[in-house]
Amino acid sequence: MNEKIKLKNNKEYPLVIGGTSSTPSTLRLIFQTSEPLEDIVVVFTDPAATGQIKTINEDGSTLLVYDGYTVLGNPKSIDDHYLITPEQYDADGAVTAEAVYGRVALLTLLQPGVDAKVDQNRADIDFLAVMTGTDL
Repeated sequence: MNEKIKLKNNKEYPLVIGGTSSTPSTLRLIFQTSEPLEDIVVVFTDPAATGQIKTINEDGSTLLVYDGYTVLGNPKSIDDHYLITPEQYDADGAVTAEAVYGRVALLTLLQPGVDAKVDQNRADIDFLAVMTGTDL
C-alpha cells in the first residue's frame, strides 16, 4: 500500500489505507504529512492545484481521477496519532507486524456551488467585454 494523491501542481502526499472517499459533491482525503496545517490549507485552497486530483500507485500509474473538487470545506484538521497501517497477524493469530501510527491531514473538498460558477461566468464575461471593447 504505497498509494499517493497527486495534485494538478504535481505535489504528492502519501495516503493512508482508505484515505479517499467521494460522492458527486464531496471528496474526503486522509494523507500523511509533516507540514503544518496552515501550509496544507494554502495548497488545498488553490483551485489550480485541486482542479484535478489523482490517486497513483507507487509506480506512478493512475488509479483514480477526481475532477472539480476545488472548494476546501470544514473541518480541516491534523491528527498526530492516526492509524496508518493496522497490526498484522499470521495464520496462528500471532502478531507479525505492529500497528503504525503517524501524523495525517484530514480534509474535505467540495464541488463549487452554483453561486461560485455564476460568479466565475460573470468574471469571464466581464473580461471578454473589456478585451473586445463591448459595452455591457
